[in-house]
Amino acid sequence: MNVGDASLDKEVEQLRLRVAALEQLLEVYERETIEKSDKLEQALRDLQEYAQQLAYSEEALRVLKSILDSMGEGVVVVDERGKLLFINPAAEQILGLSSTSEFLKRWTASWTEPDGLFLADGITPYPAQELPLVRAMRGEAVDTAEMYVRSTQSQAGIWLRVTARPIRSDQGKPQGGVAVFHNITTIRQTEEALRRSEAQSREQATQLEQTVRELQQAQAKLVQTEKMSSLGQLVAGVAHEINNPVSFIHGNIAPADRYIHDLLRLVSLYQQYYPQPVPVIQREIQAIDLDFLKEDLPKLLGSLKIGADRIRQIVRSLRTFSRHDEAEKKPVDIHEGIDSTLLILQNRLRPRPGFSGIQIIKDYSDLPKVECYAGQLNQVFMNILVNAIDALESYEQERSIETIPANSNTILIKTRLECREDAFTLSQGRSAVPIVIIDIRDNGPGMTVDTKAKLFDPFFTTKPVGQGTGLGLYISYQIIVDKHSGTLNCFSTLHQGTEFRIEIPVYQNASPETVEYDERPEIA
Repeated sequence: MNVGDASLDKEVEQLRLRVAALEQLLEVYERETIEKSDKLEQALRDLQEYAQQLAYSEEALRVLKSILDSMGEGVVVVDERGKLLFINPAAEQILGLSSTSEFLKRWTASWTEPDGLFLADGITPYPAQELPLVRAMRGEAVDTAEMYVRSTQSQAGIWLRVTARPIRSDQGKPQGGVAVFHNITTIRQTEEALRRSEAQSREQATQLEQTVRELQQAQAKLVQTEKMSSLGQLVAGVAHEINNPVSFIHGNIAPADRYIHDLLRLVSLYQQYYPQPVPVIQREIQAIDLDFLKEDLPKLLGSLKIGADRIRQIVRSLRTFSRHDEAEKKPVDIHEGIDSTLLILQNRLRPRPGFSGIQIIKDYSDLPKVECYAGQLNQVFMNILVNAIDALESYEQERSIETIPANSNTILIKTRLECREDAFTLSQGRSAVPIVIIDIRDNGPGMTVDTKAKLFDPFFTTKPVGQGTGLGLYISYQIIVDKHSGTLNCFSTLHQGTEFRIEIPVYQNASPETVEYDERPEIA
């Protein structure tokens, strides 16, 4: 082989090696190309899928926005910094905003000083950190918070009911908040109208109940007054009818006494000058027991006179008690009225089977005549004394027989005069006002605090059904307070007796100089 052939074979071998290397490179390139093509195809498929998902998301967003825009409730969405992300038209309309920028200007610019937001009372500014949307930004859920928003278009403002929720990332970190609210102004106004209506209805019902009670009280008082008036007329009529024959009897006792004494003196003269009468007269003297008749007949006339005087006293007391014809205030003797009332009640004060009786203790001071409605004042004395008698009778039934003599039933009646100054008398430069005080105290069972608190209420009574109307003390209170400008008070402790105190001014509309006095005491 020559050099030329060797050189050619060497070049061919090098060329073959190069071809083999190129084939290997081509194989690697083809393999890489196929891999890149596959990756490009996968990327294209991923891109197509993402584009499709993005189209779906955009459609979903459009649908969601359409839903939010059509809602009647307001919706506001902010990020974690309070930046507004979304507000629907209903929110702008409810809040009275002309544009989104107004919302940005009023609230999101500085959540630390919210403008025009108040608590549900409409007065207290809503604390910034307690706003539902701000709380949602912190990750809190808020249910049905109420607030008052003062609109820029109307100072009247509106009430909102707000629900707020946080927006969280996949890791649960708060990334903002969403608030949904609706206008409850009409509801609040309706509720307020209902409350006012209920309040007015309750007030009307209360007034109606009060009117019914007043009518019942007036009716009962009228009935009771009519009863007392009828009783007064009856008593006055009976007193008048009794007074006529009693006056006739009393007027004839004195002449009858003189006639009888004349006859007895004549009989004595006959016995002196004719000591031996004929048998017929002697038998008659023995039959009638002439000596006893002469001795007893003057005593009998004396008893008749005492009885007639007693009847006349009773008649005067009945007439004093009734006083049904006195329509004006007149100066009267208070003691006379009390005594006449006690005389009417005398039968209930005496001992009888099952009851030891009641002792009346009088401690009367010298009093001037008091200007008053005497009949009405006697009615007060009657009501208080009857209550005291009833209490003592029932109390004695509860006590043992051994304790009764040591604690006998008593009613103390004490009167006195006091002089008091008031603002009116001082302003007029007048002297102190004389006040008559009448205390009526018993040693009966007393009463509880609850009973004493209701004592002057109409229709309140502690007596069994049919034995009390519950009007006696109620009417007595009105007579003393309303008719006589006085006071009627009760002092009582359980098991320690009861005391009623009546205070009435001596003068009503008259001046001291026009009032009549019997033994008028000196008034300092």
